[in-house]
This record gives sequence, structure tokens and C-alpha cells, in this order.
Amino acid sequence: MNVQEAILQERIDPYLADRALTELARLALGSSMATVHGYHVLTGGCWNRVIGISAGDRELVCKISPRPGDEKIIREFAVLESFANETDLHVPRPLYLDAGGAVLPGTTLVMSRLPGAVMHECFGLLNFGQRRRITDEIAEDLAHLHRIRSVGFGGVELEEDERVTNWPDFWLPRFDRVIDEAAASGSVPAPLIEGARELRGHLRPLIEIGSESTMTHYDIWSGNVMIDVEADPPRVSGYIDIPGFYADYARELSFAMLFGIAGRRFFETYLRYHELDERFELRANIYNMKMSIKHVQMYPTQFVYQQGAAQNIDFVRRVLETS
Repeated sequence: MNVQEAILQERIDPYLADRALTELARLALGSSMATVHGYHVLTGGCWNRVIGISAGDRELVCKISPRPGDEKIIREFAVLESFANETDLHVPRPLYLDAGGAVLPGTTLVMSRLPGAVMHECFGLLNFGQRRRITDEIAEDLAHLHRIRSVGFGGVELEEDERVTNWPDFWLPRFDRVIDEAAASGSVPAPLIEGARELRGHLRPLIEIGSESTMTHYDIWSGNVMIDVEADPPRVSGYIDIPGFYADYARELSFAMLFGIAGRRFFETYLRYHELDERFELRANIYNMKMSIKHVQMYPTQFVYQQGAAQNIDFVRRVLETS
């Protein structure tokens, strides 16, 4: 369930009438003939109301924040434009942005809808061969995306001179914030917090990768990969909820590893198109130390994240002891 479901039910849902949704569709499609009758709530929205609407033969998605001028929704529009214009990755095409609440209260992004369902809803319906094919497609898509290089670290919508010069200066503040929040929550075992803070002073040179950056989705997991199960054979139809950063490619892959997307089969395919540098495994463990601790805070009863964080900390310690 959406973490602010009660707020959305109060501030957004009463306004989702056919008249307002028809106006959104007409603005998005540039057609005065578009008509919408009803909507359905889509899964995957954690903070915003995400709905699907049909306007004739066009399937659209509306992501609606209860906050006017929501910077995250505004930025998502710009990120989707960058991916649509600069990559071959299949992503929703941004069609309309209402940041001032002209049609619906809050901020609304209208985009094209990718066919199919999110991967974690349908992967179990696929046979072994189909799953391998899907894994290969994701690996190829990311390998090709990671060939796009730039200078500086930060949003893909930013100009080079607007980005952070060094990767550690981009990533380490995020590490510090997660560890501080985890410590304050009281739900993360003390040895994990102490281990992360013990290693913190050693991390900058370990994740230094120079000034060249890689274009990344930055949030590849089964909830953000769309699968068209009606295709023959089933295929990856695209990727959603894109943070979109020029970053370290190892950060992208470490996240996919943590959530089961990137395993042995994935890397067999990925390595045909994109090499791993010699410090990849070390950096992947550093990035997943942070992400595992964050998920311990979010899901304190799921031991797998505590185990993962402990393993990441031990790996980094061993590297430091032998270097």
C-alpha cells in the first residue's frame, strides 16, 4: 500500500472524475477528441497516486502528487525526456506536466504506458527459458546504456558544469544520511551502524573513479522492469520510475545484484558488451552496505538485509586489512 494512502484518498481521489481526466488526456495528446471514462490504480506507487487511463486507443499513465510544485515529479518529467531523446532504452514518453494544479490538485505527470506488468508480478508465470531470455534482455539493455559516458556526477537532465565533479562528493553524503537515519531509527543492530561508521573514513579513495561518469537508470529492481507477457515470446517492454543519474556503473549493478536481477546469467550476457574493472566487486560491496542498512531500517524483521549488510562490511574490512 502507498505509504501516504490516507492523504491521497483525501486530497486526490475525490477529483479523479472523467471530466478532469479527459482534460488531462486532451492536453497530453494534443487532441480535442480524446475522451476518458474511468481509471484504475496501478501498483508500484509508494508516495503518489499512479493511475491508468484509456483515451481511445492510447493507454496513458498519470502520476499525481498531492503537493503543488513537487520537485520530484517535475524532475521525473525532465529525466524521462533525457532518456527518450538520448538513449535506446524503452521508457514511458513524458507527454504533459501540470505543476500548478490547473487540472488536478498537486502535481501531475502524464506519460505513455508501457505494455505488460511489472516483473515481480509476472516473473513466476514464465518458464525457465523465458526467464533466461528476460534476464539476457535486461543485461543487454544496461550494457548498452552504460556505454553512454559523460563528465561529472548528477542528474541526466543537468548540463556537465551543473554536476558534481567527483563521484565520492556525490555519493558519500547519501551514505552519511542513510547511516545517520538508520542509527536514529533504533531498528538497526548497533554492530552494523558501528561497522559502517568505522569504515566511513576509508571509503573515499576506494570509490574514486575519476571524472568520467556513466548514464544509469539508478533503480533497477523487479518493480521497475516491465514485462509484456502477451508477446511471443514474453519480452522486456521497458523501464519505469527512473531516478536517472550520471554515476558509477558499479552502483547500478550492485543494486541489481542486491535485488536478484543481476546473477550469474546476467553477468554472462553483460560481459559480452561491457567490461568490469578490477575494483568493481569492492565498490559493489560498499554501495550495498549502505543499501542493505537502509533496508534493515525499512524492514527490521527481514533478516536477509542484516545478513547482507554484515557480509558487505566484512568484505570491505578484509580488503582494507590485506591492502
